[in-house]
Amino acid sequence: MTTFLTDSIENGICFLTESESRHAIKVLRMKNKDELSIINGNGLYGKGEIIDSNPKKTKIKIYEQKEIKKPVPLALAFCPTKNSDRNKLIIEKATEIGVTDFFPLISQNSERRKWNTEKFEKILISSIKQSQRFWLPTIHPAGKFNDFIKKISYKLKFLAHCKEGEKIQLKKISNYLESQVVVIGPEGDFTFEEIELAKTNNYKMVSLGNNRLRTETACIVAVTLMKL
Repeated sequence: MTTFLTDSIENGICFLTESESRHAIKVLRMKNKDELSIINGNGLYGKGEIIDSNPKKTKIKIYEQKEIKKPVPLALAFCPTKNSDRNKLIIEKATEIGVTDFFPLISQNSERRKWNTEKFEKILISSIKQSQRFWLPTIHPAGKFNDFIKKISYKLKFLAHCKEGEKIQLKKISNYLESQVVVIGPEGDFTFEEIELAKTNNYKMVSLGNNRLRTETACIVAVTLMKL
């Protein structure tokens, strides 16, 4: 059953947005009485059928709906890469895995210092529909690394870097039942000063394995280990 996003359900009726309506009617060739599933990105899940296959505002009659509990917070803070496609990959795959919050960071060695959240909104929507998630993740405004490290509050806080030093295997100390955040640096890595600042603010230094990973690969590996 194909899943679509809606804003709300009232009295057992909802409407698809214009883009979702167009996709359902023009692309998928759906018609009246075809069944589909509905989410609103805030925990609501429903099943229904099309009663008006309008390609601009498809009308749905809901015959089953329920509320899904909000997931335990899993945050990914990362320094975006120069390559926009790689950033899209991070958002897409991390959303499918279960990340609830994204924090784009600007560190001393950041390759990209400008960030446009709007271009990633469609990726979030398509990813939660694909992976059958019911809560839309939040992409927070880009911020400075130092400010983020000092103010963020999660039960478990991890930072991965490539420099020498004592580290713990992430899979050994993460816990998907607790709120967690992992911080992934730019291709040029974090500076010693940034690493020390994280330690001072109770971040655990973690290892993702023996290989040196690109930023996008490190992001995906890290959140996967944290969901195990």
